[in-house]
Amino acid sequence: MGASKNSTSPIFLFFLLLVSSAATSAFNVTNVLEKDSRFSTFNDLLLKANLVGDINREGVVTVLAIPNDNIGDLAGKPTDVIKTILKTHVVLDYYDILKLRTLNKPTIMTNLFQKSGVATYGQGFLNVTKNGTVDQTIFASSVKGAPHDVHLLGTVAAIPPKLSVLSVSHNIMTPGIEAITFAPPPPAKAPAPAHKAAAPSPDNREPDAPSPSDDAPSPSDDATPPSEAPTADAPKPESPVADAADADAPKGASFKHLASSSLGLVLVLASFLAAY
Repeated sequence: MGASKNSTSPIFLFFLLLVSSAATSAFNVTNVLEKDSRFSTFNDLLLKANLVGDINREGVVTVLAIPNDNIGDLAGKPTDVIKTILKTHVVLDYYDILKLRTLNKPTIMTNLFQKSGVATYGQGFLNVTKNGTVDQTIFASSVKGAPHDVHLLGTVAAIPPKLSVLSVSHNIMTPGIEAITFAPPPPAKAPAPAHKAAAPSPDNREPDAPSPSDDAPSPSDDATPPSEAPTADAPKPESPVADAADADAPKGASFKHLASSSLGLVLVLASFLAAY
């Protein structure tokens, strides 16, 4: 019994470790942001842009969240523009403050917009640098000429090594990104029609019986009467009486033959009896 307990304990511990690791690997960015009211507007914009599911499915991300007071005119833009801009605020890797402090040179980070397939001229990347004078981490678009003025404020939440939410000073400006247009989604396929019996082919249809009114020529006063042609006498059908007579003839002959045979037999018997 003791050996059995010792053998099952490691299995049970491994199962608990597996369950706990699965629980920590899953996250919902909305649930994380709604715990801090300073980012309620940013959270609402993620929901409005239908971007929460995309972020959660990535599995390992760093979200650069903007406080409510610094959202600016982002909330008033069209939904597709909001979605495009917010994608540039989602880094496809895990970075917390400790990891950012270890960066000793400019670093290029890939953002979620790169996966759209329409990013050009560095729009799908961020350039992260350190301002040594004031020891600040600066975020900027990798597009040439983009402003380098978005600095790190602090940590909002962290679920290492899967999700890190950092607060930044304001919206990251990516040149040309608001002018990008996306092709509309393809229309939904029409449902397949219900199965119907195939109509018979015109070649296989039985010919319609001609209508008397269609085939018979309509009489006309101006029509010339056809010339009279000699009509052949149609053969007369055999008389049913003759058939009956022919059928009865064999019956009468048979009766006469039977009567004569019977009479001869009677005479022979009478002669035989008279002899005795």
